[in-house]
Amino acid sequence: MTSDAPGSGAAPAAAEGREVLRDRFADEVVLLTGFPGFRARALVRTLVEREPNACFWFVVPSEIEAAARVLAAHPLAPEQLRLIPGEPCAIDLGLSRQVYAELAKRVDRWFALYQTTDSLAPRDLCFRVNLGHAREIVELSRVAESLTHVTFLSNGAVFGDHPREAAEEDLTLGQSFRGGAAESLALAEAVLRRRLAEVPLSVVRTPQVLAARGGAGAAVRPSGLHRLLLHVASAPSDGALPLPPGSHRPVQVVPADFVADALYAVAALGTRGRTYHFAEAAPPSLAEVLEQAARHFGKRFEQGFDPRTLGRLLLKNPGFWLSQQSSRALSEWADGPQLLTRGGDRLLDRAALRVPPLLEYLDVVLKETDELLSQRRLDDARPSQPFEAVA
Repeated sequence: MTSDAPGSGAAPAAAEGREVLRDRFADEVVLLTGFPGFRARALVRTLVEREPNACFWFVVPSEIEAAARVLAAHPLAPEQLRLIPGEPCAIDLGLSRQVYAELAKRVDRWFALYQTTDSLAPRDLCFRVNLGHAREIVELSRVAESLTHVTFLSNGAVFGDHPREAAEEDLTLGQSFRGGAAESLALAEAVLRRRLAEVPLSVVRTPQVLAARGGAGAAVRPSGLHRLLLHVASAPSDGALPLPPGSHRPVQVVPADFVADALYAVAALGTRGRTYHFAEAAPPSLAEVLEQAARHFGKRFEQGFDPRTLGRLLLKNPGFWLSQQSSRALSEWADGPQLLTRGGDRLLDRAALRVPPLLEYLDVVLKETDELLSQRRLDDARPSQPFEAVA
């Protein structure tokens, strides 16, 4: 590994299964921004497995040592890895003129995972991260000599409070936004769309991304779902709990390891200028998720909404479903439309992939909640620096 720290091609005519998605990048230089966030960590695992001959360059803000420790666990030769101190949302990625020129000359592909959807992040910080990174994608693409594809990870939050279905080609649907994260991400997509003649871009939109399946660990980042499950874990055990209002609505999430596979599939098979949605076709209801959580935590929910039970619970614990934290967590499932996944589904079929159902790995999320709770890592901390807001 080297460090600078001081001291698209056309898609093939037919797919033959997952095994075809290997060695697509040969010895190309692949740039990744957003590392060492947990989504980027999952992507690195996929890329190292599928592209053993590629070179991976990372622009990393202020976390060089942590990034180096993570990358040291991967079976790649030192010359295949390069850590570059910089700031992906700053002018010229925060790089010197010489290093920026080297990126412009050498980089062949770019996975852009430096975004925030953090509802706790201040508005000005969200705009700095999301719009700043989109601007830098455009600027580097304009001067890059061999850049063939940029895979940009976005989120269904760009549709704000739009209440109905949203297609992959949609972006502006008359929606409004409760916070700066979703609004700035939608504006970032709009910036990139206007520059498609210069940016070889494919956009990937997903619902909320959870940590990779396979168990809790240091890379687990508290999500709205974890915070919601925390309220079940901390609820009184001396009676049945009421389901919250709106418990019929679907819980739409995807795990980071699936997102990594989908990003790689889009980079290998996707079409420039297209947006791809990936989401569970029949997501479980919030009630189904909470009932499985109740069994895990030794609690019990009332079947159906009972105002008298809710009243009794609120007398004992008036903040149960009405606290700021639980209201914020619940709103993550209330806002936004269903993502229509026509193009994403076709691409998954070609890549022999599927969106994993949440109920198949919810036990992992519940164990993560146990761990985050024991480590007291579920507090609502407001990020103050760009890299703190990037998952």
